[in-house]
Amino acid sequence: MTDSICDLAVIGAGVMGLSAAFIAASSWPRDRIVVFDRETVGAGASGFAPGIQINIGRNEKERSLLSRGSKIWQEIYPHGQWPSGRNCDVFWLTRDPEELTRTSCGVGTAPSTSFALRERLLSLPQFLIPGDMVVALDRGSYCPVNSIVQDLAQRLKAVGTSIRERTSISRIRQRHSHISLQTSDDSELSARRAVLAIGPWLPESPLRAHFAEEPRVRVKKVVALHLAARPTTNCPMVGLFDDYAFLIPMIEEGYWLFSFTSQEWDVRPDPGGLHISSDDLARATAILAKWFSPDSPAVVSARVFCDCYSDDGVPFSRPAQDVAGLYVIGGGAGNGFRFGPACAEEAIRSLYSHH
Repeated sequence: MTDSICDLAVIGAGVMGLSAAFIAASSWPRDRIVVFDRETVGAGASGFAPGIQINIGRNEKERSLLSRGSKIWQEIYPHGQWPSGRNCDVFWLTRDPEELTRTSCGVGTAPSTSFALRERLLSLPQFLIPGDMVVALDRGSYCPVNSIVQDLAQRLKAVGTSIRERTSISRIRQRHSHISLQTSDDSELSARRAVLAIGPWLPESPLRAHFAEEPRVRVKKVVALHLAARPTTNCPMVGLFDDYAFLIPMIEEGYWLFSFTSQEWDVRPDPGGLHISSDDLARATAILAKWFSPDSPAVVSARVFCDCYSDDGVPFSRPAQDVAGLYVIGGGAGNGFRFGPACAEEAIRSLYSHH
């Protein structure tokens, strides 16, 4: 079966794919847009990510993506009216304030004190701040990404966008005047332009062939622990800058989330097959031991997922190497919420200006 041609096809209903669809639908409201996902909306990394927004970029490209992405989110959710979560203060703790300043975006951080932070952490009485630690104050936010993608999906459906869940795209081919997308049930859809945003499924997908060999893309595990301490309403987010780890007050859920870096690479994007390893626990315990005495809060549960990373560490938005009118976006590296909207905007603006 072949449908009539659509203006934009988006493959992947995570935060990057839905951001692309939303940007296109907002700018070209009469266009016919179709979104495909092999599972359901937010079934990949977007279903698990805590969605923290911090003003830190490790390189110029990240800082540019963050700046543009923040503006997009502000347009979609003005005045911090997130579907859940909230805007909040962020206290950074570091022994390298020069590096914190170098990587900061926007207006930068302001000096603060250990006393100011401790006053806000009554739910973590065992949290200790070493005397040589520099404390800096910034603003940020957190919003579970799953609530965002569900909200974007509802908004898109309300303006006529078709979202086809449990429908994977098995093949993309160049035709004379359009792109042909073949689905797993052997139906075919024609599109004037398309965005491929399948997150951690990209490296093993046959659709990977449309993406250039460089940068190399890999899949890495992402882990966060849920700590048995209930945050109060005025709790800030705490950034442990030197370890690139975070304590996030999940007020609605009733626990503190501890996010840190797992080093388990080349995992498969199978949520049921991902588990916390002894190495993950050792890394988390070592970081928490620096900040809690005599004991850190108990771990009551955890979340484990994975995401796509590029070998240069920078999210990408690039035209396909063999199909005109197809863009590949990804490499969110567990930060698709922060960088995804700018990658999506870059792809959509380019596709609509050239096709």
